[in-house]
Amino acid sequence: MIDPRRKAGLYAIVGLAAFALGDVAGAQSSPPAPIAGQAAGTQTTGGTATTDAPPPVPTGPAAPNASPDTQSAESGLADIVVTANKRSENLQRTPAAITAITGAALAQAGVTTLTAAQELIPAARFHQEGNTVQVFLRGVGSNLDFVNVQPSVAFNFNGVFIPREGTSVGLYDVDRFEVLPGPQGTLYGRSAIGGTVNVSFNRPEFKDSVSGLLEAGNYNLAHATLMGNLGVSDKFAVRLSLDGTYRDGYEVTGSDSRKDFSARLSTLWQPSSDLTVYWWGYTAQKYGHTPNLVNKGSTPILGADGSLQGFAYNEGAFLTANPYNDTRPGPLASTAIFGQPTTAIQHYDNWATGAQIDLKLGHNITLTYIPGYVFLDSTDKLYWLGVLPAYQQAIYHETTHELRLSGDTGKLNWLAGLYGYSTVQSGEALVGTTVGPGGPAVAGTPFPFHSSNVQRNLLRGAAVFGQATYSVTDLLRLTVGGRYGIDNVKAHGISLDDQVTPYTFDGTDHRFDYKLGAQYDIAPRIMLYVQYQTGYQPETFNEVADLPGRSNLVKTGTLQSIAGGFKARFFDNTLQVNDEVFYSTYHNLAQQAYDASKLFNPIFNAGKVTIPGNQLDILWQPTRDDRINLSVSYIKDRNKDFVTPSGQSFNGLAGPYAADWTINGGVSHDFQMTRGYVRAETDARFESSWFADYVHNPGTRQEPYAKLNATLTYYGESGRWNAGLWGRNLTDKTVIAATAAAGIPGPATAYLDEPRTYGVRAGFKF
Repeated sequence: MIDPRRKAGLYAIVGLAAFALGDVAGAQSSPPAPIAGQAAGTQTTGGTATTDAPPPVPTGPAAPNASPDTQSAESGLADIVVTANKRSENLQRTPAAITAITGAALAQAGVTTLTAAQELIPAARFHQEGNTVQVFLRGVGSNLDFVNVQPSVAFNFNGVFIPREGTSVGLYDVDRFEVLPGPQGTLYGRSAIGGTVNVSFNRPEFKDSVSGLLEAGNYNLAHATLMGNLGVSDKFAVRLSLDGTYRDGYEVTGSDSRKDFSARLSTLWQPSSDLTVYWWGYTAQKYGHTPNLVNKGSTPILGADGSLQGFAYNEGAFLTANPYNDTRPGPLASTAIFGQPTTAIQHYDNWATGAQIDLKLGHNITLTYIPGYVFLDSTDKLYWLGVLPAYQQAIYHETTHELRLSGDTGKLNWLAGLYGYSTVQSGEALVGTTVGPGGPAVAGTPFPFHSSNVQRNLLRGAAVFGQATYSVTDLLRLTVGGRYGIDNVKAHGISLDDQVTPYTFDGTDHRFDYKLGAQYDIAPRIMLYVQYQTGYQPETFNEVADLPGRSNLVKTGTLQSIAGGFKARFFDNTLQVNDEVFYSTYHNLAQQAYDASKLFNPIFNAGKVTIPGNQLDILWQPTRDDRINLSVSYIKDRNKDFVTPSGQSFNGLAGPYAADWTINGGVSHDFQMTRGYVRAETDARFESSWFADYVHNPGTRQEPYAKLNATLTYYGESGRWNAGLWGRNLTDKTVIAATAAAGIPGPATAYLDEPRTYGVRAGFKF
């Protein structure tokens, strides 16, 4: 029993923390209970984590999806299993600052997309750009959605690499969501120079069950997820998941709406304890309207008669009182040179399939094979850059293969593997046409013009990799890893600078990257670690002809990074404190920015970029019914040597979307009832200011902001159903997402994060 006076004091601390977060952070964040690692305590139990409704009484650290065999609150925080190193490991024994979130946690928080998951991740920006989600971790990412710009952060479904436009599909029936910031080159290769995001689906189970989730909210939101699991036998199971979302647009034209449907079928065959065959496939179709960009950075000047006299620069201003007004009403109609902006139109067709075959060979050795195939056609037939109509298409055919051996001899844990991929891409983007390719020219203007025109981009590569951890003593472990890869890019298209000259590109990278690390247990629940690793991003090309004195090569980006920290639990396993300090140095880091007024926006190599920082994560479960979590991330992303060939210097400037400070925090309390319990949660996220491009163009600066989320959920005694309320961005903060320079009147145009949303939710499982 907890002394009532102590319990009252704990509630007072919780209340003060909530007040402080609401006052300092001012607004939104993420669901506290289910975050593992940095700010969490839910448990994954080896295979698939339990999802949907929780047990009658929470048994983890206020974890809504803790399974019955999870550690009890009296025994402290539950252990979290992650697969960041391509093997199942205890999070507290993994030498990296990993954020791991269970699928049930995502559902409870109302997180159904990658953009919404951003609120849960320290030092991360996951934001919308049409049908693309730009992914930045610790200030590193790629912020142009053209096919010659490869991602700097790898995104994977069940170990299969997903192209950039594929990251915008819905997150449903998910087992685990893991984010690994910093370089992951030895295990994940070419596109992991900034980190990796891994999403694992729920696997079929050898039993019959049905579960579902229903939601309704403002903007006429209607969302439903239905999962059916059939245990055909004790060796074979099938799982079918369906997900549909309808929501009105956030913008005045009706743009930024959702009418999405996705279906996933998976099978699991386990004929013996030595062989497991898991197959999955999904389709995702979108029939809603992608968002338009709105003007940012100008305030209209109106005369006494209400007529438009001009514009005044105002960094944080939008043209009307409603930032989501993508039209040009009243006196602003004179700026609509192509007519009033209209509802965006899209075509989105995505099919993907993959498998994982695990064969135990004896002596604790396992052979794993992971094939994957992705087809994606993402076409924005019409959207508006302010008042400039635009068109964009990206088509992908991707095949990947990974074959690896892993073993555990007690003192030595190791894995070695082969990886190969082939991707055929094409992409076209135009500005100044409402009818797409072939649209008529506008007399006296350069419109329409191509802002991207890659007719074919073939990416192929292969790699051999390995990693091993050796226990020198019971307390000291050493890790070494390496990866040798070959990547080839062959492309052709039409030059952007004159819009008529064909160009070609053929480039090959040969790279070896490595990792060295050590971990030392200074106490049973306190681990120190340090590691050094390298990584790279393959060369690519600018969309212009390679001429004497001008190369279209964008050089290979490389990095060296050192990180160290500790992971610890105190006070009978009720307080978890993890901290990591890191220093990353990037050479020839690819930097891009979009200016809607230019025919050609070149990609530059920043000679040297340094990113030192620190990430502190605290999770405290003072009682079985209470939890407090806090994450504080500081990064100092600065250009040290970034001068363009024309002599323009960006030295000293921060990279895009690189807030110096990100603070996440939350509190939750369970009110125990005769039948079931009620969980009340609130959490907040604060970000200091940042710019949306490396140029720091006017209009691309986001002021410091904070957001607040809250949920109130009743969980039934049987654990078979739940119902509750949720709210996101309750303070209704307007935050820019992908942002471009120029516009009419400009100085910038921007996509916007979601406004205030709220709704009701009910879930069941039988």
